[in-house]
Amino acid sequence: TPDGKTLLIDAGGLVGASPESNFDVGEDVVSPVLWSRGIRGLDAVAITHAHADHIGGMRAILANFRPRELWVGRNPDVPQYDALLDEASRLGTRIVRHTAGETFIFGGTTIRALAPDRDYRPGSVPANNDSLVMRVSYGGTSALLEGDAEAPSEARMVAEGGLKADLLKVGHHGSKTSTTPAFLAAVAPSYSVSSVGRRNL
Repeated sequence: TPDGKTLLIDAGGLVGASPESNFDVGEDVVSPVLWSRGIRGLDAVAITHAHADHIGGMRAILANFRPRELWVGRNPDVPQYDALLDEASRLGTRIVRHTAGETFIFGGTTIRALAPDRDYRPGSVPANNDSLVMRVSYGGTSALLEGDAEAPSEARMVAEGGLKADLLKVGHHGSKTSTTPAFLAAVAPSYSVSSVGRRNL
């Protein structure tokens, strides 16, 4: 951020990885990338939602970078997520829940939570529409970070308004479930970024 604070959103992970695998995205990919950029600690980390490809590497990040805060939305109580919260608490990381309508300052930027709704209740298993969606702005520049939010969550955000952003982190890896025409029109980004794999429809 302009004031030198650091925030990491999600930490990757492998869906359906073998329990015998020693490969850890957080330890073997994300941490080395941060270290290569001179980052030795993090002020905050955020989990958009509790799918393995978003939280699988977070335990290593918590251990290696000892963030002051862990930001979450509303997620179901499932073993991998609960274990992560327990680990954060054990390491002294403060767990902060954010929901739509909250605005706060972080390192000189203004962050507004757009989803999930305050009254949102997750199901029994993690879902894309659990996603914590944030709009980060500084001066006249803004970025909207959508997690894996799908059409129902997008429709609620469009109805609330105030989505315009210069950069959009495209929802759900570019899948057809997200970034509906109405949502894209409301954000009207100049740039978009998508974490996308082959045949990711």
